[in-house]
Amino acid sequence: MIRKVLFALAGLAVLVPSGLYFWGLALPATSRAERDMRFAASPAQVHARISDVVGQSAWRSDVGRVEISGDGRRWREFPVAGGAMDFHLVESRPAERFAIAYTSSLGFEGRWRAELAPSGNGTRGHFVEEVAIPSPMMRGLARLASPPGQHLDLYLHDLRRVSGP
Repeated sequence: MIRKVLFALAGLAVLVPSGLYFWGLALPATSRAERDMRFAASPAQVHARISDVVGQSAWRSDVGRVEISGDGRRWREFPVAGGAMDFHLVESRPAERFAIAYTSSLGFEGRWRAELAPSGNGTRGHFVEEVAIPSPMMRGLARLASPPGQHLDLYLHDLRRVSGP
């Protein structure tokens, strides 16, 4: 009886990672999520909020702390869930656009941008996140743990909470 249980566990120990690996091979290495959202705040106010990277730990529910470099163009985020992410500023045009690139200690990298425009008394924002995961095994795990767009949705939920409906 114990031998059968051990054999079954050994089989699972081989099949599960193999299945995850081959599923990851079938997934695209890069995923993209896009969202549009309106805010009651002005484009300048929304841009100020998203470009204040040190202040984001006060309103983002997934960020524990942020360390910024001396030049202010590079920073490291320490997510509440663990790990670290290194960011660098790609472009910042007040009240119009904010774009960054990042690399995670968990084996992925990406680009993120916000394009802002006036809309009535507020702002219309278009947000794009592209994530590249080279490892097939990590792609499979990432799809299970955080489907494409889930992180962007959380970010926008937190941003809307502090920027008005």
